[in-house]
Amino acid sequence: MTKKEYIEKIENLILQRIKYHAPKLQGQEVDYSLLEAIGIDASLPIFMIKKPINKVLFKAIENVKKNIKFNLILIEKPLFNVNKLKSLENSYVLYKDEIGDNLNNTLELLNINYMTKSDFKNDLKDEFIKINGQKLIFDYFPYFYSKKMMSEGMIFDVRNFLLNGKNIMINILNTKKIKQKAKIEINIPLPRGYYLFKKSRNCVEIKNLISKEVAFFNFNFQGIKLAFSNMAGIESCTFACINACCELTLLPQQKQTLYFNFGENKYCLYNAKLIEYFFLLSQKKFNEIFDIKVQTRDNDFDNNFNRYLPQKIWEKWQNFDVDEESINKWLKIKSQIVKIGEKGDVVRSNLKGLKEVKFFRNSGWKRVFILHNNSNYMFANNVKYFNYNLLTKEIFKKNNEIYLSFAD
Repeated sequence: MTKKEYIEKIENLILQRIKYHAPKLQGQEVDYSLLEAIGIDASLPIFMIKKPINKVLFKAIENVKKNIKFNLILIEKPLFNVNKLKSLENSYVLYKDEIGDNLNNTLELLNINYMTKSDFKNDLKDEFIKINGQKLIFDYFPYFYSKKMMSEGMIFDVRNFLLNGKNIMINILNTKKIKQKAKIEINIPLPRGYYLFKKSRNCVEIKNLISKEVAFFNFNFQGIKLAFSNMAGIESCTFACINACCELTLLPQQKQTLYFNFGENKYCLYNAKLIEYFFLLSQKKFNEIFDIKVQTRDNDFDNNFNRYLPQKIWEKWQNFDVDEESINKWLKIKSQIVKIGEKGDVVRSNLKGLKEVKFFRNSGWKRVFILHNNSNYMFANNVKYFNYNLLTKEIFKKNNEIYLSFAD
């Protein structure tokens, strides 16, 4: 191996650590004030070298620093003029015997230059739920993902829904007359960055060390195994995740409900009836958001408004993102169908081929049938109101079916 090839190999190793490694901070707190006191930028990776470096290693470091910013920390005197190294941006020589235990411990916590497998690959896992090793492919229903399956004599009913974050509900029934084991694995990738993970009895607190944002992964049972690296071979990496594995033993005919939540709050649900109620509440909340459905002579128009756009919007929310274009399209179409007012709602009469409009009111769907006659009237409460089409709260409260006639 030539000197040039050796330097390039060292450069690649340094780049890989800076690019992929994150501090091993599970449950640890960092004293950032110490770093600030000596001018170390805590938003940059801290790369410590614990042995005296020679000119060849220095050349590799110098080349890497031309392409990426990071803190270089040496705790041993280099084997050449130390001033040459100090001239590099964000580079420090801090002798271990001189800096004190607190700063040394802080640097050790944030150090990304630690031993890992040398053959790790950038083969990232996506978001998934596995049951007994089988990755689930969900069906979409407004407004949740669902999968029902049989595996090794057990029936699994899995629902993935939104309310106060992302929720996963797994109902399990052992149909056999013997004990059965169920293996569950959940993987949720996190936005790329540095994280501090703190595990307590029924949750993991997740703190982004750069943005300071905090999230929680909550669960309703014990014996769960957790991992936080989304790359095999690296204990803590910038491609972080929440990976939760558990193995359950169910008695004959036993039912069990597992619940997971990933969101901004620390909380959990333990009762199966309460979890089911929470799921139904989530459906109600989304029906209140997408509170209008329409039937016309144009099936493509109906499907776009009733299902396609709401699904696109919901799925973006499911990934903690926003689809502004789809939201604006849905709201624009809604304004073409109905006019929403404080006193009540008015169905617009100029939409061609309109047959029916459904309104989600009073926790249920109210059907408004559209007729095309020679007069304008509304039929509700067994009464015909001529030249009147205002759908008030009182009318919705007393009627599940309403008829509106528009003069052609």
